[in-house]
Amino acid sequence: APPAGTHGTSSIPLAPAPDAQVWDVSNFSLVDGHLVLVGREEEASCRSRNRTGSSTSESTNLHPAGGRRDPDLVPDERCSRGAGKSTKSETSPTSQFSNVKGLLWKRLRERKGRGAPKVETPAATVPDGESRVPSRSGSRESLLPPPSAALLDLTGDNVIVRPVHGSIVGEKFCFQIITGEGSRSFGCTSLAERDRWIENLRRTVQPNKDNCERLELALSLWVYEARDLPPRRRLRCQLHLDGTLFARTTAKVAGPDGELFWGELFQLAALPPARALTLTLCRDDHPSQPVASITVPLTELAAARQPLERWYPLSCPGGGERVPSVRVRGRYREVRVLPIVRYKELAEFITFHYRELCARLEPAIAVRHKEELAGALVHVLQSTGKAKSFLIDLGVAELDRFDDREALIFRENTLATKAIDE
Repeated sequence: APPAGTHGTSSIPLAPAPDAQVWDVSNFSLVDGHLVLVGREEEASCRSRNRTGSSTSESTNLHPAGGRRDPDLVPDERCSRGAGKSTKSETSPTSQFSNVKGLLWKRLRERKGRGAPKVETPAATVPDGESRVPSRSGSRESLLPPPSAALLDLTGDNVIVRPVHGSIVGEKFCFQIITGEGSRSFGCTSLAERDRWIENLRRTVQPNKDNCERLELALSLWVYEARDLPPRRRLRCQLHLDGTLFARTTAKVAGPDGELFWGELFQLAALPPARALTLTLCRDDHPSQPVASITVPLTELAAARQPLERWYPLSCPGGGERVPSVRVRGRYREVRVLPIVRYKELAEFITFHYRELCARLEPAIAVRHKEELAGALVHVLQSTGKAKSFLIDLGVAELDRFDDREALIFRENTLATKAIDE
């Protein structure tokens, strides 16, 4: 199987545009390899956002028509429950979802059987320019949105599901689905809900995912500060991978001495293969006109075991006496993931012998290695259902070790404290 980050040659952008529509994922359901809009009209399912900042807070106007969202529900259950509320039926959620699924496919078949499809107008307007109001008369045409928004086929080739940084679309928990027909962004209420949707969609796209070897690419980048900038200018720092915008900082005003501090962390996962990272300083009122930029080869950030921190001088289009520079700290990781069966013996060893393993490694490794090891152990034991026991055993061992020095318990750089942080 090809690596997860690769895809065929296409003109589809890998990152959504800053003004791209964000669909409310609570109105969609995953049915037989298709992401289908259920329960609401297309106009109500598209989120309305004020995208002036790098991120916005969740507010009540994101989910109109009284749809209280339950983040603890899995996607299918949440959609079925919403459908059940609207009909006031007394049947179980399972039967409700079955009814919605059957009715949905019936309407799709009826729509396809009406002959040659007519050209759909945009969702927001009709030909005479008036606003389109969702009809409540019960006509079939108003019950189902256009196929472009109502049905998204995930069974084709080169389908990519990836998280989207909140600074691009203007909200925190979003993901993007890229197909051969285009790309679409969806918003969630929490990080856990977004990760659950991404995992379910990826397993729909590639059911044999755990049995295939793949390459996962990720970038962690701290954008700290800049100096020698044009004073009193409102500037952003944009992050480009091979020319495609993936994230940007908030817009801040440089001081009279030309210094500007951001201090923002960017965690970009599930990246496509790329060669270079470009940091570009742009004015907030003219984002297309760069003030200064620098290109950093990703091999430089991947060569160091620990994140690399340094000042990078920026090149200005017009030049000048003072050369602006930006301080960043980043690490680029290329993780080769083997089929899951190859990890079986390792997972069994860690599950049954983590006490002995931690006792031997605790005095022998450096602090930076303890953090990495503790994170890996927590992830492995979480997947085997032993993370709770692991933390309890490490905590008890910590209490025994500092029995007479209570002030140091959980205050030193030990595997226990690093595991709890993770």
